Amino acid sequence: MAHANKDPLHLLRGEIMSRWEHLTAADVDQCCTDRSRLIDVLQYRYGYVKRRAEKEAELFFCEFQTRFRMAV
Repeated sequence: MAHANKDPLHLLRGEIMSRWEHLTAADVDQCCTDRSRLIDVLQYRYGYVKRRAEKEAELFFCEFQTRFRMAV
């Protein structure tokens, strides 16, 4: 994953928007700085139960960290 802009928040925002298309820009901005907000938003926008939202968020952030480390 080669990116000209390697700012982690910029990349994170794009990855979240790509993964969960039903999130608004405001949702994504909050999720970039607060992981628990992502869990709340996934429950609200996608109807996930809390445990599923937690697992989805954890999987996403683990995958993102791995891809980001490989990119830099």
